[in-house]
Amino acid sequence: MVLKWKVRLTWICAVSSLTGGCALYSDVQVTFPDGRTKDLVQKAFPLTNSMAAGFAGSVRIGFSLLDSLASFLKMPPEIDRTKVGWDPRWVSVNWAPLARSVFESAEPVEQRLGARILVVAASPSENSGLGAKFYFTRFSAPDFRPGIMTKPFKLCSIGSGAGISEYHASLKPLFRWSGHVATLQADVGGPHGWVRNLSFRISQRLADHPHTGISRHMHTIIVGRRLMIVENNDERIYRGDEPPIEIRMPPVAQTYPQFIELAASGGHEAAGAVC
Repeated sequence: MVLKWKVRLTWICAVSSLTGGCALYSDVQVTFPDGRTKDLVQKAFPLTNSMAAGFAGSVRIGFSLLDSLASFLKMPPEIDRTKVGWDPRWVSVNWAPLARSVFESAEPVEQRLGARILVVAASPSENSGLGAKFYFTRFSAPDFRPGIMTKPFKLCSIGSGAGISEYHASLKPLFRWSGHVATLQADVGGPHGWVRNLSFRISQRLADHPHTGISRHMHTIIVGRRLMIVENNDERIYRGDEPPIEIRMPPVAQTYPQFIELAASGGHEAAGAVC
């Protein structure tokens, strides 16, 4: 998650639990070549019924990489996709050469912005803890060699957020045994309670410690074995008799053509945008 380029800022964070759950969190801000920033892009998406991914770096290359991975995972229409799953290790190893090809075919100006992908996936057959075994895989330009993590509960990220001390200090203790037990108590309130509790904690850190290039707005993707839920961190804040403060996700691009259109409507140049 720590970037080498000062302008390349974002936060894509994945977490897993001993209860067999996993979540992928991502902000929505981009930085344009002129230095201006805008909350404009969804950076993480479901890919299958048990796999999701997010990107950091060049916006154009990021969307191209996710498109490539989605095409790689596409199944024939006659197959019931709700009842099958991909082997995460096999996907990581075999998609890596395609990712390198996508990056190498991009324009040099985009390549200089770098590209990273974080994939989270539930194993269709392996278990760990009280549920499915989860795989986190990081890919980085230019070689996109897969870095696979399989610990029972873990924290993994790409982008600049992990390098910000306020964010790192608030999340790291939750992935020690004592902190993890306290976090899981949120599940008493309902399914995926720990995911939403963590989303609230991250939201508060983003609000209390704003940093240029990282948005207050965030998507959460809950991943399980044949489970995929996409949420955001919209909220309503009350302060006594004052009118409530509404925190709502702005319109964001889900494809590169949409990003070009939204960027142009705000007087921005899409080429060379980074996150």
